Amino acid sequence: MLQTSLQNLDALLMRARAAASKATMALALKTAAVGEALRELHLAQTWHLRRSGEPGSIDNRIFEFGSAEQALGGMDLCPIAMLGLKAAGALTYPWLIEAAHDQPDGSFADHARTALRDPKRLRFCVALGAYYRFQWKCAVYQKAVLDWHSKPIARDLHAAWRRRRATAKQRYLIGVICDCMLAMDPAFELPTLKNCGEAHDWLRDMGGNPVFWSPPTVPNFDDF
Repeated sequence: MLQTSLQNLDALLMRARAAASKATMALALKTAAVGEALRELHLAQTWHLRRSGEPGSIDNRIFEFGSAEQALGGMDLCPIAMLGLKAAGALTYPWLIEAAHDQPDGSFADHARTALRDPKRLRFCVALGAYYRFQWKCAVYQKAVLDWHSKPIARDLHAAWRRRRATAKQRYLIGVICDCMLAMDPAFELPTLKNCGEAHDWLRDMGGNPVFWSPPTVPNFDDF
């Protein structure tokens, strides 16, 4: 009888964990969707404004480079593939020259578009672009983490921020990490975090944003 009761309890616990995982995933997806919708709304409402008026802002240079691509009609090109194409070094030039031979009056955007029509090149450029994009984003993320932890308030266990409710970003990352962990180990125990401080410490101990857990590898240049 006791063994049967324990088995029933284990079954109930497994169902509860599965339900909690689904609820966490739903919350994460909802949070991400709301965040994306708000971002798109902000961009739509401010498309005509220069969103950074600070002298020397890197954002201004980014907008300038983006407008150059727009002027050449290259806005349909995949930005990750284009990053990989520009990072491919000496491989890039023969591809562009080949495209230019067929389109002597074409622009750089036209030649890049033609070069990337080859499925093997496209896969290579996307993989290489993803690698460089990851390295850049990871460096930015790590700097932000180090900057935060260098502040006295971050190390103050009695700071007021620790007692506040966990932020939307924290809740989203917690949900994503829980999904990752449950996929690897169904017995993973979902955390009970009462405030912003506990969420902060748990995220730190789990390794932070799971986007940066597994860096991509450099694709094989020898294939070309």
